[in-house]
Amino acid sequence: MKNKTLLLFGGVILIVLLIFGTYSWYLYFKKYSTEHSSSTNTNTSVKVGDIEFKEDGNAVYDADAKSIEDVEVSKVPAYNFRVTNNGNTSKDYTLLIEDIPANFVNDGCSEDNLLSRKDLKYQLTLNDEVLKEDFLSNIIDNILDVRKIESEKTNTYSLKVYIHEDAKDWIGKHYHYKVVLKK
Repeated sequence: MKNKTLLLFGGVILIVLLIFGTYSWYLYFKKYSTEHSSSTNTNTSVKVGDIEFKEDGNAVYDADAKSIEDVEVSKVPAYNFRVTNNGNTSKDYTLLIEDIPANFVNDGCSEDNLLSRKDLKYQLTLNDEVLKEDFLSNIIDNILDVRKIESEKTNTYSLKVYIHEDAKDWIGKHYHYKVVLKK
């Protein structure tokens, strides 16, 4: 009788631990997917805790673009977005730029006609001041910007990606990217 009681009690404990473990994994992956989510559609937003990422346009590089000199960057269409802290305390955040694989975009793009990051330059503007200008290939670990934002403040960004004048074999090629907010 004592063995049956211990076996039954052990079985109940095992079931409770399995349920708790499964629920814990669910919560962990739900949090992970929220923190690592991104948005690539017009006028959408993503919230990571108290920080909100809001887009004001599409993060798509124009396939019909031409190579330009650095002094002509003002002519490049910008991808505009905002990061807002809706919380009561200052928060740290990171903006990442990630390539979108050719098979994720339905515009006839394939691996054969993707632009290389070494042929592309970018200009990142924060609150109407140029923050960075460089080749996309020089971005380390996809980190576009790391910043602290105060409570109830908004940082307004503008990102311009363009084919550098020294690029070769760029005609008819594409580059697709997304900007991701990470807390």
